[in-house]
Parts: sequence; structure tokens; C-alpha cells
Amino acid sequence: MDAAADAQDPSAEVLGRLLVIQQAVDAIPDELRMADFVRRAMSAVPGVADAFLYLAGVNEPPPELAPLLARCADSIPDAPAQNQQRDFGPDLHCFPMYAPGQHLGCLAIHVRDAGALRPYLPFLSNISSAITRIVVAHRYQARLAQLNEELRQARDHLEMRVAERTRELEYRATHDPVTGLANRALLVDRLRGAIANAQREGKMAAVVYLDLDSFSFMNTGLGNDCGDAFLCETARRLSRLVRDSDTVARIGSDEFVILLAGMENVERSSARLSAMLAAVRKPVALAGKDVVVTASIGACVYPLDGDEPEILLRRANTAMHRAKASGKDNVQFYASTRDAAVAERMELETELRRAIPAGELVVYYQPKLDVAANRFVGAEALVRWQHPRHGLLPPGRFIPIAEDSALIVDVGEYVLRQACLQARLWHEAGHEGMSVAVNVAARQLRDERIVGTVRDVLRETSLAPSCLELEITESSIMHDLEHATALLHALKGLGVSISIDDFGTGYSSLSALRNFPADKLKIDRSFVHEIETVSSAAAVALAVISFARTLGMRVNAEGVETLGQAQCLRKHGCDEIQGFLLARPVPADEVQAVFRQPGLATW
Repeated sequence: MDAAADAQDPSAEVLGRLLVIQQAVDAIPDELRMADFVRRAMSAVPGVADAFLYLAGVNEPPPELAPLLARCADSIPDAPAQNQQRDFGPDLHCFPMYAPGQHLGCLAIHVRDAGALRPYLPFLSNISSAITRIVVAHRYQARLAQLNEELRQARDHLEMRVAERTRELEYRATHDPVTGLANRALLVDRLRGAIANAQREGKMAAVVYLDLDSFSFMNTGLGNDCGDAFLCETARRLSRLVRDSDTVARIGSDEFVILLAGMENVERSSARLSAMLAAVRKPVALAGKDVVVTASIGACVYPLDGDEPEILLRRANTAMHRAKASGKDNVQFYASTRDAAVAERMELETELRRAIPAGELVVYYQPKLDVAANRFVGAEALVRWQHPRHGLLPPGRFIPIAEDSALIVDVGEYVLRQACLQARLWHEAGHEGMSVAVNVAARQLRDERIVGTVRDVLRETSLAPSCLELEITESSIMHDLEHATALLHALKGLGVSISIDDFGTGYSSLSALRNFPADKLKIDRSFVHEIETVSSAAAVALAVISFARTLGMRVNAEGVETLGQAQCLRKHGCDEIQGFLLARPVPADEVQAVFRQPGLATW
């Protein structure tokens, strides 16, 4: 009886071990590791052959437990009680684990000795209940974490939508709905910033007011949709012409304002404004038609014309109305007394753009004399501007403006064509062999079309290439020797003559010049002017002549005004001279009378 009673009493050591198991299970956060720990720990409990902790969604049960688990899952209690135990025969005990409406798993015990195990079954049930509590807590924590994540995502999505809506409202408040350009409010804000930056950095800013000419007729004739399409295309064209730091805004139905910020040199902005006029003027295909609309531009400059945004906008608008009153399709600057010179220069450039196609440029010719033969051998073409209001303007008034912009390319091509045509007329009039020299500007040399332009002009005018001399300044070819050498060889390949103009002022490398296919060097007038009085000037002239002789080139001296200068140049072996001593530049219809003269009679 005592032995049997002892067999029914649980061992304190085993109970202690079971208590440790229960506490350890509570400390294991990972459910898969928990299941593995329980299986190994239960093997030390008397009467246990094997144990398996099945947790739904965590591990897979052995096949033999599948029927047991199915029965447990089919009988989920509405209000599960703690410490449940179900027996599936003498060799298998099951401690199911339930949450409300959910089967969480079970602790399955394979019995080796039912009698030895019986005292510990309540403690195993307690361990099962502890595991249930832990798993339920894990699941609640996981669900809580999931809900928190869903809440966070919902909050982030809501904040994103609010931010997007805020940006959309801010965009609508600061941008034109048709073109997407800045509106007046944003323009004024950026103009304030541009003024502050310009004041801090000592720079300038220009406010350009552009109004489309007769735009209302487009809306009337083609409809508002076509009008909006034209405005959008105009916005795109203007935006392509400005820098990232600039602003293009639409502030009225057909009014645009362009802010040119951080400007170093206001004078050069005229080319950009002319480019805007040209961009607007290009045809736009609308409703199956090519629509052409011009624009009038008014501009003013900070700090010359004001230091407040509204003042600058008002004065730019005033200048724009002056442009409309001047015939439209032109640029006018707000002419305050402080920037009258700047405005005049910019207006002169605008007028020069019109002068070229209008035929206001005229070509004068300065004859050149062969010193050894004492006869005229050709002339240099020099452009003048017959301005409708200012009269005949010398090149010094407008060539620097043209050189600061792309206009010099158009001017140069016009002079080249007129000069070649005039040389052919000389030949037809009996002055065979007379050559014409045409200056080629540095910007023309950077234009990849220059070789094709010369070729086309020679073909159109039927002038022999040998009668055309291209004068290229020394300084313009020294910046990129490789490009200059290739270009001069290409021009020389056309059969024309190449002359290096203003020689002695460009600090060129003589070794580089040796590789250029030049036929002539021209001594700059600054040395010729002092050749009689300053020994260094005479030395330079002599050095140029000697250098040219070494390379097989001819030498021309320009700016010869006195007989003494001519005699000095002749003494040193100069080949050609030109200047006021022989003849001033004369119109085309007078140059042939000079050619008929015998040369310099006072040698």
C-alpha cells in the first residue's frame, strides 16, 4: 500500500523541473524554439515516451497526430476553460489550446507508463495553459503590431494625400492654369528675391514685359482652344530661352513677363530679347493652318530703373506700350536718364536686326596699292549702316554690337555676298584680276557653316575664288589652334586667299602661324602710324616683313596716311599699302574711278 501510495505522489524534483519548464516557456519569445524546447524538456518527465507541441501556423505536426488535431479543431468551445485534457486512448494525452473561436494547437504526450505519468498530468495541463496564454499574448501582440502598422500606413497615406493636396493648392495659387508658368504672385516673390541677390552680389536683373500682338483675333477666329494651344507653345518657346535661375510668368490673357536674374552685363541681354521675338514669330500649326503672331517687348533693369517689384513691372509695361506704338514686333527699353546709353545700345541692336533684311547696310571699298608695280590691285570691303534716322553710321557704332551677338554672322555673310558681286562687276567693266578682301569675324569662324557659305557665295556670284581674300584677325585664331588650322585649310581648299589681319597685336605663336595656310600678313595700323617716329614700331614692321618673306607670304600695311610712312614701308620691302594717303573708303560706284588712277605719283 505504501509503495502504491508513493507511486501516486509526484516527485519534488520533477515538480521543480516542471516549474522551471513553465517559467522557461514564458521567457522564450520565439514560438518555434518554444515547441522544440518543450519536446526536449518533456522527455525527462516520468512516463512520457515523447511529446510534441503543435502551434498552428508555426510548425507541422507528425502525420499520426492529424486525426487528433482535426477532432480538436472541430470541437472549439465557445468559452474555453483552462487546464483541459483530452485522452485519445491509453497511450496518447492531448492538452488542446484554444482562444475564443480559434484552435491554437495542442500539447500531445505519447505515454510510456500511464501510472508514472498520472501524478504529473495536472502540471502538464498547467504548462499547456501557460503556453496558451503566451501564444495568445504573442498573437495579440502580433495583431496589435499589424494594426499599428496598418494605422501607420494609413496615417502616412493620409499625410501624403494631404501633402499632395497642399502642393496642388499651392501650385494653383502660384501658377497659371493654362500654361503652367508662374503667375503674378510667384513672379513678384521671385522678383523680390532676385533684387535681394543682385543687391548682395552687385549684379543686375532685367524685367521683360512681352505682349502678343493682336492675340484677341486668334481667339475670335480660331476659338479659345486654339488660343490656349498657342499660349502653351509660346510658354514652351520662352522657357527654352532662359536659364534655370530665370522665371517666365503669364500675368494676363496675352501678357508674359520674363525675369532675367543675376546679370553681369545688361547690354548683352538685347540678343536674348531679340531671340524671344524670333521664337514667338515662328509659325505655329493650329487648326490645319500655320499661324504667325508677333510680340512687343518692353524691358527695364534693376537697379537702373527702380528697386521695387511693382515699379519695375510698371516701367517694363510702359516700355512695352512704347514698343507697340513704334510699330509692334520690336524691343523697347525704359529709358531713364541713368541708362540712356544702355537703352540706346540695345535699341540700336534691335534696329540692326531689321536693317540687314531691309538692305540698310552698304559696303564701301578702300583700294589697295601694289607697292612694286605702283598700281591698284583690289580693295577691302568695309560695311557702313545707312540708318534711317541717324544717317550713315561707321562700323565702330554697330560692329561691336553685332560681335556681341549672333548678328555678326548675318552681317558678315551680307558683306561677303555684296563684295563678291561687286568684284565680278569690276572684272566685267575691264578691271580684270582685281581682288576684294572681306573681314571674317571670330564668331563667324566658330560657325560651322562658314566654309559652305563662302562656297555658295562664290558659286552664286560667279567670282573666281582667287579674287577673294578673307581677312582673319590674329587674335581670333589663337584660342583653338587645332580648329583654326583645320578651318583655314578648308577655306584655302576653296581656292581663296587667306590674310592674317592686325598682325602683331594678338600675341600669337610664330611656330603656330607657320602651320597656317596664310598668303598674306597685314601690319596693324598702330605700328604704321608710328613707323616714322618710334623705333620699336619700325622694328616690328621690319620683323613682320622679314617673317613673311621667310614663309613666302606677302605683306600689307593698313592705315598709311603720309608719304613718309609709304616710303618707309617701300624701303623695307612691304608689298601692299592702303590708307587715306591713297583713298578713303568710297561707295561701290566710285571705286572704279580710283582704280583708273596711275597709283601713287609722288614716290
